[in-house]
Amino acid sequence: MEKPKRPPRRRYVTNEEYIHVWSLASPMVRCVMDLAMLTALRRGDIFKLERKHITDDGLYIKPGKTQNTTGVELLFEWTPALREVVRQALTIKPQVRQHIVCNRKGKMYTKNGFDSVWQRLMDKATAGEGAIDRFQFRDLRRKSASDETDEKAAQMRLGHASPEITAKVYRVKPKRVKPLR
Repeated sequence: MEKPKRPPRRRYVTNEEYIHVWSLASPMVRCVMDLAMLTALRRGDIFKLERKHITDDGLYIKPGKTQNTTGVELLFEWTPALREVVRQALTIKPQVRQHIVCNRKGKMYTKNGFDSVWQRLMDKATAGEGAIDRFQFRDLRRKSASDETDEKAAQMRLGHASPEITAKVYRVKPKRVKPLR
């Protein structure tokens, strides 16, 4: 029996939605969100970032999903924003830990642990004044790719071997075109 194919998600997180959720988040979750936006890394790869991945040139990582396919290795060069997010994450307690972002006990976030944190955050963001439509954490990867003006840069940041998958799945903002007159 074949699994029915679903079209790729098209949810685009607006800047206003991102800022609203970010403002409600804890300092560590803010760092996770910022890392997702700046690097377009998957949640699991963000959680696996350790101090040893910090180099003089930037953040060096081998994304988990591509290890057995393209084997891509990414070096996110330092920008003021990336350097500040990493610095901010490392100043949050507990200080003695291996991972750049972690839970309150200094351990790597688990999928279920972070899902619980994210769901509570979404519950806050979708209720009350300024409520937004719920979105998934993985939608931040799509936002990072869609907000990039250069398609090649978006493809490289996502670690894709071909530009087709980046364009088909991750670039969801409408293309800006000028009318004839």
